[in-house]
Amino acid sequence: MSSEAWWTRIEADEWGDAIVAAMKLGGVDNIFFVSGSELNFYQEAVAKAHAKGTPAPRLITVPHESVALNAALGNAMFRRQPAATAVHVDAGTLHQGAGIHTAWRGDYPVLMTAGTGPRAFPGSMPGGRNHDVQWVQEPRDQGEIVRQFTKMDHRMEHQDNPGLMVSRLLQVAMSGPSGPVYLAIPRETAMIRTGGTASFPTRDQLGVARPAWPAPGDAEEIARWLVDSRHPLICTERSGREPDAHHELLRLAELLAIPVTDGDRADRMNFPATHWAYGTGPSLADADVVLVMDAIVPFAPGLTAPRGDASVAWVSSDPVLSRYKTVEQRADLWLTASVASVAKAVHDAAREMLTPGRRERIAERRAGLKERKRQIDQHDDALAVSDIQKGQLTGRVVAYELGRLLRDDAIVLNDGLSNGGYVHTYSRRSQDNTYFRSGSTSGGWGGGASLGVKLAAPDQDVIHASGDGYFMFGNPLLALWSAAHHRAPYLSVVFVNGTYSTGTTSLRATYPKGYAVSSGNYDGGSFEPPPNFAKLAEAANSYGEEVTTLAQLVPALERGLEQIRTGTPAVIAVRVPGPLG
Repeated sequence: MSSEAWWTRIEADEWGDAIVAAMKLGGVDNIFFVSGSELNFYQEAVAKAHAKGTPAPRLITVPHESVALNAALGNAMFRRQPAATAVHVDAGTLHQGAGIHTAWRGDYPVLMTAGTGPRAFPGSMPGGRNHDVQWVQEPRDQGEIVRQFTKMDHRMEHQDNPGLMVSRLLQVAMSGPSGPVYLAIPRETAMIRTGGTASFPTRDQLGVARPAWPAPGDAEEIARWLVDSRHPLICTERSGREPDAHHELLRLAELLAIPVTDGDRADRMNFPATHWAYGTGPSLADADVVLVMDAIVPFAPGLTAPRGDASVAWVSSDPVLSRYKTVEQRADLWLTASVASVAKAVHDAAREMLTPGRRERIAERRAGLKERKRQIDQHDDALAVSDIQKGQLTGRVVAYELGRLLRDDAIVLNDGLSNGGYVHTYSRRSQDNTYFRSGSTSGGWGGGASLGVKLAAPDQDVIHASGDGYFMFGNPLLALWSAAHHRAPYLSVVFVNGTYSTGTTSLRATYPKGYAVSSGNYDGGSFEPPPNFAKLAEAANSYGEEVTTLAQLVPALERGLEQIRTGTPAVIAVRVPGPLG
């Protein structure tokens, strides 16, 4: 039997047609596209596919590469499927900036593509050099730009099967641990004629690696630890990437009354924030059993690590964190398996171990956790109400009032630093896939990511909560323009404090008695007065409003929500106290 018997055959005139078809058949719904003279094949191939009814993603016009990449990240993050970008040669690749770091550290399955400057002799073949700028657009190795930040990179060559190479890259991107891949496409190659059809295996015909199931003995050992534990704790950061992990973790936590805590780098909703098990656990120093479920830094060795006699199990598709060089974490069991499968296997094993005495002890712990959750929520609300009663417009109050206005299915993208903790506390997301952070240390993710999420969730409110520093990092003018242009409106709530915490709070912590702090010189960390973000929004065909008093806050947030629900992106910029007072 021919090796191509199980391949897909499509109508295609040029290689570009096969490239976009393989993307669509591989799960890509959107190509976030930044124009380049060597990328015209994308425009032609997508337009042709839509006219003929052949597979192709939608082409999403974005006027800046960093916004395009962050939009692809948000789209892939929400859909749990790949997205793609298309940018202009090496310059466009570089212009994606810190989003490349976010893609890598956040494990986003994004296919980053770029054209390459044509190098065929002028007139020797279709797509060859025809402009003087193209001599300047040929780096030594274009893939080298992103090689440290991708699972795989490839330059499309004349001997390749274009559909196969796209499918292969998507297969690698989606197989755990997922992550970005890069494809450089010469214009000459994209314009090769096919003879009318193209054959290639799709991503799913190649197959995406399935997560492993834990060994029965390992699941039983963890179950024994947990049922005998006095102070168990589950630590998460990224388990919510798995569609079934939310449900299975909930079952396990409820069966054994195990508190669940998110690490500081949690990048999504891994467990319902309103549940009695969430955030009610012991400190790591007090825990006697710790189950780490897909986390990078659930605790810092030497600072917040579990005590030496605690039993620790670490679960992930890559539990030893092979993408990180210096890792000092320790565990008694390292399990290369999915969170959902481990949670289910441990749940089933533990259920058989529950004697009456163990059930009674677990019931007592459950009652204690429920009371603790009630007290925590009551305390958090009291702090916000106290600020309101004092007439103070604080970051806590902004997050509290925003949380009170959110619908249950609203999607929150939290890109805050100084006030990000408040956003997490008061948004109180309980539905799966309704809370996200970037998963990296680079700023500016939120605006583009909100565009990508809104395209995937047109019927849900999308809220981008950000400090003013990260808001500016995200090219907000172009992110908002793109959202307005594509009828994908989101609400940006900007906490305006006129500073970078890294240049103020961090400076004080590092040099508390230094010259800068002693003299009050915070140059490099302060940008007073801040820009007028409301006017910036208006310039991008969006709605903008500044809030400077407590009385203005709730009506402004309500107007912002009304705007996005009627199709217009909105920015509500709220002046809050900063670290400099």
